[in-house]
Amino acid sequence: MIPPSSSLDSGAAQGYRGGLEIPGWELFYKGKVRDLYRRPGDREFMLMVATDRLSAFDVVMDETVPDRGKVLTHITEYWLERVEDWMPAARVTTDPAQVPGLPEEFHQRLRGRATWTRVAERVNVEVVLRAYLAGSGFREYQRTGAMWDVALPAGLQNSSKLPETVITPTTKAEKDEPITWAQAVELIGDPAEAEQVRALALRIFALAADRAAEAGVVLADTKFEFGRLDGKLVLIDEVMTPDSSRYWPADRIVPGQEPPSYDKEIVRVYLRGLGGWDRKPPPPPIPAEVIARTRQQYLEICRVLTGSTP
Repeated sequence: MIPPSSSLDSGAAQGYRGGLEIPGWELFYKGKVRDLYRRPGDREFMLMVATDRLSAFDVVMDETVPDRGKVLTHITEYWLERVEDWMPAARVTTDPAQVPGLPEEFHQRLRGRATWTRVAERVNVEVVLRAYLAGSGFREYQRTGAMWDVALPAGLQNSSKLPETVITPTTKAEKDEPITWAQAVELIGDPAEAEQVRALALRIFALAADRAAEAGVVLADTKFEFGRLDGKLVLIDEVMTPDSSRYWPADRIVPGQEPPSYDKEIVRVYLRGLGGWDRKPPPPPIPAEVIARTRQQYLEICRVLTGSTP
């Protein structure tokens, strides 16, 4: 078990919200979770900072989940280190002290949540891999008997294991939309590179699924983003985190039911149960105990997968 945060115990759960003013740096993008900074005039590198902000149904909550950003950074780095011999990444370092020009007073504050990365040309396809039927894939199967252009056997249930791991790509836009693999190849622009993307994604997924299984966890699905640097494919953004992946306890999978997952589903369940919220800002308040349980889930899957916590 992960010991609870003292701030949570006191009812004053305050995580890192981000939005820092760093002298000599520009905050040029503020996402739901990550802030992107750069030094004016430098378009080859950027500083990516994972905050503890919490979003649900595309709305950023007023509360934060302490340590969440550190967990996302820690798990991503864990996987990148395990594939870097054959699958390079855009990231350069996660040590703030190694970031050129970053004022020393920010080193400790950003430790564990900062990634100094090269700016890659993004491959405009999100590669979604699924080994189990869940989420939007299950809803599509219920509706059509297939997962978009992927044919599946009849009679599958929620949380059924698929005959093989499949790729159901999406666009990279304000709202990602499912596309066929043929459309993905067209967006990638080069059939040979598209096949390389497919092969690399499946290889990483198989490695991660085996590691998760050793720890008693099922990797149901995940998504990858690729970029190009110096003419070669690289991984960009987060990798195999509970925000980008669906992890289930292997001993709690019941055919026909959605297993509990190591992510912020606790928050979504709470919000669904409220009634009356139209899923638009302002968000309703999230109780401290829901935040505490969510934090535990993030820290627990981090410990289970990597053997440590940030």
